[in-house]
Amino acid sequence: MNRQEGQLGTSDRLDALVADLPEEELALVSAASSLVPVLSANAETADDTRTLPGEVVTALRKEGLFRLATPRAYGGHEAGACAATAVAAEVGRGCSSAAWVLVVYYSASVALWMFPDEVRHRVWSEDPDAAVCGSSAGAVPARAVPGGYVLSGRWGWASGAHHATWAILDITTGTEGAVPERGIVLVPMSRLSIEDTWRMAGMRGTGSDTIVADEVFVPEDHALFPGRAAGAAPRTAETRTAMRVPAPQGLMGALAAPVLGMGMAAYDHITQKLADGKPLVSAVKLHSRAIDAPGVQANIADAAMLIDSAILHAARSARAVDRATRTGARMTPLATARIRMDAGFAARRIREAVDKLLDAGGAGRFAEASPAQRIWRDLGTATRHPAFVTEIDREQYARMLLGLDGR
Repeated sequence: MNRQEGQLGTSDRLDALVADLPEEELALVSAASSLVPVLSANAETADDTRTLPGEVVTALRKEGLFRLATPRAYGGHEAGACAATAVAAEVGRGCSSAAWVLVVYYSASVALWMFPDEVRHRVWSEDPDAAVCGSSAGAVPARAVPGGYVLSGRWGWASGAHHATWAILDITTGTEGAVPERGIVLVPMSRLSIEDTWRMAGMRGTGSDTIVADEVFVPEDHALFPGRAAGAAPRTAETRTAMRVPAPQGLMGALAAPVLGMGMAAYDHITQKLADGKPLVSAVKLHSRAIDAPGVQANIADAAMLIDSAILHAARSARAVDRATRTGARMTPLATARIRMDAGFAARRIREAVDKLLDAGGAGRFAEASPAQRIWRDLGTATRHPAFVTEIDREQYARMLLGLDGR
């Protein structure tokens, strides 16, 4: 799938993700690409208002991008990891925050597949575009009562909460003195409130505020406890293939998709400025145009290779996840650790690429009127997410590679 990049030719950067996609999923990637102008036009508003503008939400919904993980039985796409990663990367070329929120909605909707059939029917039969958000800020104790649980607490960093209709929240439960049991609950956003806490330098448009519950009752079938599932009877071949979207543990790599989009957006912006004849401002007047300077050219080449390297690592992970989904195989701890490494490695390569691009673009790219400074702030914030902390992930990965994990 090719697209024009200003005057600088065509790009096949996402081929590693889209080359083998079926027509339906290719159409989703094309739809995401077509939204880049409207997303770009609203990115500053998202940054200023600290949430996605209604025009962006409407555009994403209209193109069916809220249905990436919705079952086909309800009019959804059941998109795999390669398709979802490519879609979010394209959305990220227009708006970093929109891409992040879209990945959160996709990942949380994938988790919704684990709930009982009647719960999923309750959600998707009423609204195939149902947006499900979540929080990565830790579990909150829930009180067991007849027929379910009662929640009171706060869940921070809830990206996309302002436009979501449901939330999946981490909880713990158990009797006093016992080891707490970890689980998740599905709660309608209408039963929750949102506290304004998201005041950051970057990724401001994600609206990642704090979800608050005050004595909210959650019925038993809206709660899941993975530990109980692990002790259940072995899954049959039929139940292994019942989940036609990726298993949640393989989706950490999908968070790299918005970062890929940021890298491509910075590349597009700065190379276009160079092609337009940006002057070379330097004490050494060897070239009148920056594009003619060998040092600038070297930075562009390096940045292009770093972006391509990041995409290839993300594609490796996405392909592994999709392969496991097709076969019904459970991903090994080593495979899951490698996905985390791929995501962190990709994020760091994009950061390096954007630094080189900004060196070529000059200090003018940090003017408030330039989208490059917003991308730089978004990238600096997003790549410090726990998903990309390679200093910790590589220790776990190395121990597995060396057989030191006790397995």
